[in-house]
Amino acid sequence: MRSITQAVNEKYSDDDEDTSGSGFILFVRKSSPRKRLPSTLILDHCEIDSVGDEQFLSSTLHEVNELDLAHNQISKWTEINKLISCLPKLSFLNLSYNLLGSANVNAPQILHPSLKKLVLNRVGIQWNDLVPYLSLTPNLEELHLSFNQIEISDQEKDNETIQVFPKIATLHFDGNRVENRDHLRWISTKFPSLTSLVLCDCPLWTLRWTSPAAREAQGRNMSGSSLASSSSSTGSLSASFCSGDGKTSPCCAPFLERDCTEPIGKESTDSILFPCLRSISLNNSMFDCWEEIDQIRNWPSLAELRMQSCPLFQRMTEHERREMTIARLPNLRRLNGGGDISAKEREEAERNFLRRFHDSEVKPARYQELLDMHGHVAPFAKVKLAPPKVANVSVRYGEQSWNEKNLSLYMTMKELKEKFSFELGLPASKLRLWHSDHQQPMLMRFPAKQLYSYNVKDGDEILIDEKLG
Repeated sequence: MRSITQAVNEKYSDDDEDTSGSGFILFVRKSSPRKRLPSTLILDHCEIDSVGDEQFLSSTLHEVNELDLAHNQISKWTEINKLISCLPKLSFLNLSYNLLGSANVNAPQILHPSLKKLVLNRVGIQWNDLVPYLSLTPNLEELHLSFNQIEISDQEKDNETIQVFPKIATLHFDGNRVENRDHLRWISTKFPSLTSLVLCDCPLWTLRWTSPAAREAQGRNMSGSSLASSSSSTGSLSASFCSGDGKTSPCCAPFLERDCTEPIGKESTDSILFPCLRSISLNNSMFDCWEEIDQIRNWPSLAELRMQSCPLFQRMTEHERREMTIARLPNLRRLNGGGDISAKEREEAERNFLRRFHDSEVKPARYQELLDMHGHVAPFAKVKLAPPKVANVSVRYGEQSWNEKNLSLYMTMKELKEKFSFELGLPASKLRLWHSDHQQPMLMRFPAKQLYSYNVKDGDEILIDEKLG
């Protein structure tokens, strides 16, 4: 184990290199030790467990504004207090993967106005223990709290003196216990100026329900009570797969039938979440119904969405997922990275959405909006791309003629010749077959070639004659 002081000396010292193996020695005046370190220090994976000489840090690191201490062994918050007090210009601090936990958290009693980005991924801290630190960083703009198993308690949600952090615009909250709409409201209230939110790998299963119990109670009041009775132990009313077509996805029907005075997709002004949010990542969430995704359009500033690997998408191709999402969310400008959604792609997605739900028993609310916008959209013509397997042809041999119905086009010319040989009582080796599509007859020369390769089709004629000699 070592201190930050030791790690800095080892990595950034100006000690002379070993010259014992050189052929001559040049004596010069010894240079003074480095007094000015880089403004960005990378000290990850250095087995650091303490600060060390505070006086040295204050005098040597006072110009440092970015410090990465990820993957070290710091376990005491008192060491973090010492560090912060020694670095008055620090704007970025990464403490990820240190075993800090929530025990004995005592924040320093001085403000740290220079800190703008704080990274605390996998340090084991809980929210209530972090608040004192956040209160002393009034200019913090970006906060990373991923994979700390942070739980949002009911007491915190109902607390009348909710502490707000209006300067924080970017929040990474991956892998924490964000499950339902109340949890999202908690985040929106704590960070009212959020423009970017990352919620990957969270057990988030609903954007419209406040809890499993509330959803289950709602289901009991719906006419589709049979759906509620078949729900899982978690209270989910959703089917195992939702296509959103009103036929194979009964999970959408109860929400459409709810007793509500406001139109679907609309919220009262005081219940709007994330008024400033422009970008959100919801990868590996637990959504299993398109009605959940429809709620995203209620976030007034949202333009960019990342959402992959949800149960809802399991039985859909990537193209279908993208097309359905774009059609349902008119506010999106970018989906899953890449360039902006073009006007052409959006129009195609919306028109295909109308085709998809044209014959559905239960249509999404978005259907009527798009119908008013694009009008009736004719369904795609059903085109059979597979070649026909049989054909009805006429056969003529001399003065005899007859019709062959459902003649297999996968039969070879040799097999057809043997068939006619049996019917005419003539040896197959003596027969020749000609194919005529009412133009110049063509001799069928290749015994192993199947009839569809000769372009035999309904209405054509097979002519039979005998070889001479």
